[in-house]
Amino acid sequence: MDSTNTNVELIVQQGENVLISMKDLKKVAKKNGKVRSDMYERYCANLHSYYVYTLMDPEIENAPEVVDFQEKLNLFRDYFKEVTKDFESTVDTKGANEAYDNVFPAYNAMVSALGFPDKQVTAKKF
Repeated sequence: MDSTNTNVELIVQQGENVLISMKDLKKVAKKNGKVRSDMYERYCANLHSYYVYTLMDPEIENAPEVVDFQEKLNLFRDYFKEVTKDFESTVDTKGANEAYDNVFPAYNAMVSALGFPDKQVTAKKF
């Protein structure tokens, strides 16, 4: 890719920020109330920032690895959508956990494609 290193570094760093907020949200998935809702909003804010950074370069935005990572993040997000409307809603934690685990291979493929294979992580060691 011909992208500037700064743009790529921002995307990789923000991708990691999304993973951190995703991990925090997963930890409170079984809880009800404002704490879980706040974690969901934090996750969505990090996800939005990640999307904005990808828009800075059309080549990155359309890269298959970036698109796949975004799709996996959205699948995880979908398990929590109701928590902003109903603090007491039940989250399918089994589905959320599976979606969580599926994000990491997509993240690793993305960071490798962007030239940062040393940034790869696993769900268990993250």
